Amino acid sequence: MNPQRLYEWLAERLQRQPESKDWPLGDLATQRARLQPCDVLLVDGESRLDQRLKMISTSRFSRALLYIGRPHDLADPALRALLADYLPCEPDTQLVLDASLERGLRVRDLSHLDGLHLRVCRAQNLAAEERQDALRFAISRLGSGSQHSWSALALLWLLPWRLLGRSWRRRLFNHWANDLLRVITGTTAGEAFAFIQFPVHPLVKEASNGSRLLRLQPRVFHAADFDHSPYFDVIKVPFLLQQIPAGFTAIPWKGNAGALAAEPERHLSLVD
Repeated sequence: MNPQRLYEWLAERLQRQPESKDWPLGDLATQRARLQPCDVLLVDGESRLDQRLKMISTSRFSRALLYIGRPHDLADPALRALLADYLPCEPDTQLVLDASLERGLRVRDLSHLDGLHLRVCRAQNLAAEERQDALRFAISRLGSGSQHSWSALALLWLLPWRLLGRSWRRRLFNHWANDLLRVITGTTAGEAFAFIQFPVHPLVKEASNGSRLLRLQPRVFHAADFDHSPYFDVIKVPFLLQQIPAGFTAIPWKGNAGALAAEPERHLSLVD
């Protein structure tokens, strides 16, 4: 096996998503109707790569993706032409900036995230022009990390992350991460917001005349940075959003999960 094929085989094993036996916590068909350009999608995957990234960042979510929207959502014709070169698609196809160990940062159809648990984070009070500027920066980074990196594979495969303390995991990863690992975790999305001077996390400094907020520009952004940021709203989309009336008592529950317990006094009450 030549080195290139060996690299691709190892990368594919790291990124392979196992078949989930649980019902997904979100419905992509419902979520896609609520998405807006420049939203950040946090991925809760189950691949080996996702599990290691979640362990390193001590977060439920492993990666942060930037939602582009449909090609016609981009105001700049040059950007639309650039996306058409990377991924020929229909004008109404919803696109997202994702990264892989084989190809680095790339454009993908949103549909490839079907079945994964996603959390939508939306920057507060962004103007349409600011969203376009952030997307322009992020799209200009296409192809970053496209060189095969054996050091990235070694860092993910061989380092015993579980034996390291929590405070050391993220610190060492941020120090050793190369361009490929940075785009995989979600650094491109963080840098796009930094480009328009929008803070993901502030640094608070106490001064004699009051507190001062300074913009932090870390070398590596993780999904947890967006999840914990006070400047991003979490957009929750429950199942059957359009069919559920106001009030949780109106949800058409089909029974109680604890009703199948062994106690004889419990029973399953179906609601039609």
